[in-house]
Amino acid sequence: MLVPWDHSKMLLRLLGFLALSLLACGNPTIVSRKEWGASSLTCRVPLSLPVPYLIIEQVTRIQCQDQITCSQALRVLQSQYVHNKGWCDIAFNFLVGDDGKVYEGVGWYVQGLHTQGYNNVSLGIAFFGSKIGSNPSPAALSATEDLIFFAIQNGYLSPKYIQPFLLKEETCLVPQHSEIPKKACPNITPRSAWEARETHCPQMNLPAKFVIIIHTAGESCNESADCLVRVRDTQSFHIDNQDFCDIAYHFLVGQDGEVYEGVGWNIEGSHTYGYNDIALGIAFMGNFIEKPPNEASLKAAQSLIQCAVAKGYLTPNYLLMGHSDVSNILSPGQALYNIIKTWPHFKH
Repeated sequence: MLVPWDHSKMLLRLLGFLALSLLACGNPTIVSRKEWGASSLTCRVPLSLPVPYLIIEQVTRIQCQDQITCSQALRVLQSQYVHNKGWCDIAFNFLVGDDGKVYEGVGWYVQGLHTQGYNNVSLGIAFFGSKIGSNPSPAALSATEDLIFFAIQNGYLSPKYIQPFLLKEETCLVPQHSEIPKKACPNITPRSAWEARETHCPQMNLPAKFVIIIHTAGESCNESADCLVRVRDTQSFHIDNQDFCDIAYHFLVGQDGEVYEGVGWNIEGSHTYGYNDIALGIAFMGNFIEKPPNEASLKAAQSLIQCAVAKGYLTPNYLLMGHSDVSNILSPGQALYNIIKTWPHFKH
């Protein structure tokens, strides 16, 4: 079982603090798979290094304070992943015991199975062994600090790594909001109306867990005819110049107050690295660094988000973020950002 959100958030804060003091770190003590008695590694999908993301979790209901009992606990955990879940191995790249030792999972070079949408771009580290309801021991936190430093120094983890906010099935990241009214979805102008080019792109992992608000940074449009041209030109630019599979966004919103279908609900976007298969990307057409979008477009976007939840395309406990929260970019522009941070489910 994964740790509840309150503890998980504390872990991220602790590790964020530790990451600021990595200069004094040493090499971690790593207990190899052979040493803890792991079954043969059958996972074969390679990990492209260095990875840009770091995922931290805590496995609960396992208590151990020394290498013998922690090794035994890992053998049981590995067996559960393989025989009960049908996975190829233990889920994480490394696990950190409450005894202060790092235990090799699938290691540096193989993709883990810890977080859908991130396994191919992240290292997954899990704490285990602490008492139920307790945070990891100081020894475990120190060992993790050493492991992160070692990973950066040896080219396994990017020095500019990101720890994303994640939504687990048994986790609630935001306070419960009142039920969203079952209002009608906004009028969505289909791809056929703007003469979209035919493409064949990967399927979206639904329901999405995030909404990312973006601006296109180009000129805005106030009339339907202009917006149709703007969307079509955006698709051409993304395919021909950016080498994207299709237009980057799931939907676009014009200053005419209309929603334009991008890749739609069921197809992955290309808007935010690491989030394309788990987040809906909604782009306001225009540049909103100094001046915000008009009221009609803002209402259209909010209605679209409510529609996504009502139709099951977006989880009710979704997180809403600005593009700049997850990428080093000016989008969605400060004027628009100041508005969306007042919307429900916003998470900086």
